[in-house]
Amino acid sequence: MARNTAPDGGSDSDRVPAQPFDHMASVQQLQGMVRDARALLTDPTVANLNDCRSRLEETVQALRQLQTSLTSGNFRRAATLRAPLGTLRAEIARLSILLDSAAAFHAGWVQLAASMVAGYTAKGTPGQPEPSRSVWLEV
Repeated sequence: MARNTAPDGGSDSDRVPAQPFDHMASVQQLQGMVRDARALLTDPTVANLNDCRSRLEETVQALRQLQTSLTSGNFRRAATLRAPLGTLRAEIARLSILLDSAAAFHAGWVQLAASMVAGYTAKGTPGQPEPSRSVWLEV
């Protein structure tokens, strides 16, 4: 029985399994990168937030490379990558929740610091600091 051969001498059927493996490895690498960035956010210090940002920038570049390497129309590869990409999406959602929580935490600290400087209004809401009495806080 004759097999179709590709221009480089290999058969088309020999090459199909290699592509999902490469993409699968890329998706697993992306999952690890996002997981590492998320682990940094369990202790949201300034250094960890900066390190998380740089890791996420690397992750974005790797994800762009994966997107450009995927071609439409290969349903076998799409089915193979569906579950790992779903896991990656869930990991990114968890990371997003942590980042939103960290931002809300720091915004709360800024509001608390402002109320310590300006006091409270007669209505019980935090007052606005006077422009001539600005306080700079690094959180």
